[in-house]
Amino acid sequence: MTQPKATKTKRPRGRPSVRTEQETRALLIKVAGEVFLSEGYAGTSIEAVARKAGMSTRTIYKTVSNKANLFRLVADDAIETSIAHLDTPADVTSRDGAILALSRAYSDLVLSNEGVRKARAVFAEQAQFPEFRDNYLSSIHKVAQAFDQRFVTLCSGLSSLDEDKIRERAGLLRSMINGAQREAVLDPNYDGKPSEIQAWSDTCTHFVLASME
Repeated sequence: MTQPKATKTKRPRGRPSVRTEQETRALLIKVAGEVFLSEGYAGTSIEAVARKAGMSTRTIYKTVSNKANLFRLVADDAIETSIAHLDTPADVTSRDGAILALSRAYSDLVLSNEGVRKARAVFAEQAQFPEFRDNYLSSIHKVAQAFDQRFVTLCSGLSSLDEDKIRERAGLLRSMINGAQREAVLDPNYDGKPSEIQAWSDTCTHFVLASME
């Protein structure tokens, strides 16, 4: 009995599918962020990012004109992501729980291993690359403003303090958390364990809330 001939699978005609502009931008931001974090600002180049992302430098230059603008792109995306990170989880229903969740989210941004690595990179290269420092500080400032506004909104009516005083308490809470980051930056053995970060965040939050009673 004659065996039927195997049929060849035809390849689809046309060029392989290409990334959309939005997908290319997202990939560029992701890869550039990884390279900046691992190599530092000085050690990062458009060429290195292009190689890791699997795209041409020409493609990157269609989006940004230089390395400073590339870092600005990464920083702006980090701002949006960080502010969104501050949103109260859907399963939190009480005001005290929402305040604790807000503080924990900010603490995670600042005290996670990635957050500490970013701070170390800036401190190490800020003198040589002021644009690196300024972009980082701009990001921190915008996230801090978002944190303060959420804190004020959550704490309104919680005590007899007016909005300005509540905003001062928000700044105090952030400064306590940021102080822990400065210590972490100087500690080569720092390991940001989530449980320890949360415990410190809750301690700081309860202290600040007690001062508002």
